[in-house]
Amino acid sequence: MRTILNPADMLHLKERINALSTSGKRKWGTMTVEEMVVHCTKQLQLALGELPSVPQGSAMMRTALVKWISFSALPWPKGSMTPNEMNKDKNSFQLKEIETEKSDLINYLEKVIQASTLFSHPFFGTLSRKEWGKLNYKHIDHHLQQFNQ
Repeated sequence: MRTILNPADMLHLKERINALSTSGKRKWGTMTVEEMVVHCTKQLQLALGELPSVPQGSAMMRTALVKWISFSALPWPKGSMTPNEMNKDKNSFQLKEIETEKSDLINYLEKVIQASTLFSHPFFGTLSRKEWGKLNYKHIDHHLQQFNQ
């Protein structure tokens, strides 16, 4: 399973993020490319505790089995649930120029890699560093595929 904690996986992710452009057409969903990048950055801010959150979703989401399935190589369904703090329809995302948004996302990825403490996820609860690494890779990968990256 790929993870942001693996330098080769991280390099590949950065290359794909840097290849995003506003002319990219999405395969599914309603987010623009800028909204998607902010959405991904919001999850990293949750991990760092910069974006406060409250537990959401079923308690089943916090079980070892659901975490294992969610962080496995199985693809996520399109239109999966998203925590309120990351939901563009429940928040007013302050969008910047795409190059700035991409840079912010990469900078937050680096912050998460370097962080000594990571916080709980609204759906999955307490996560290990390894779980956060897998979740962040899988989440960003899911959305890069949404925009053909």
